Amino acid sequence: MNRKQQAKARSVEMRKGNERGLHLLHTGHGKGKTSAAMNMVYRHLVHEMPVAVVQFVKCTDEYPDGDRRMLLRLGESGFPVQVHTLGTGFSWNSTDEDADKAAARHAFEQAVGFLRDPEIKLVLLDEVHVAIYRGLIDEATVLEGLQQRHPETHVITTGRRAPESFIEAADLVTEMKLIKHHISQKIPAQKGIEF
Repeated sequence: MNRKQQAKARSVEMRKGNERGLHLLHTGHGKGKTSAAMNMVYRHLVHEMPVAVVQFVKCTDEYPDGDRRMLLRLGESGFPVQVHTLGTGFSWNSTDEDADKAAARHAFEQAVGFLRDPEIKLVLLDEVHVAIYRGLIDEATVLEGLQQRHPETHVITTGRRAPESFIEAADLVTEMKLIKHHISQKIPAQKGIEF
């Protein structure tokens, strides 16, 4: 074993025993925040580790969301996954702010139960940053719920405009940067790419 390999092995050995539940945060204006989070969901499921997904903005009526449909199929096949699509839809379709707020509160109540459940190993709060930014749910309340999760539970929060308090509290922060997007070329959202 060469020096570099030895140093790497020592570094890995030093971190053993420090495992704990992580807060992973995906934000930015680029595409791929939920997609990256879903990959971690699939990794947990293949290891038979229970997962809960709570979608704060997406609703079952707007798009045939491929992620949700795949997770439902996996659940029907025996994988330990729960999917709760509890939003009222995208902001440009919103007509009732009170209903949007009630839905976000309900989604958060569901999420808190999963975050505190020692059996759930990963909780994905999809588009929770957007719900906070739109004023549908209180930032401090959500952050407190994240901090009170079971110590071995991982949580992923996604969405544009992540609150600074979340960025400071998270263990891993990834910002998806928009360089170029086909939507700006008048190409519509497409099955298998956006949903």
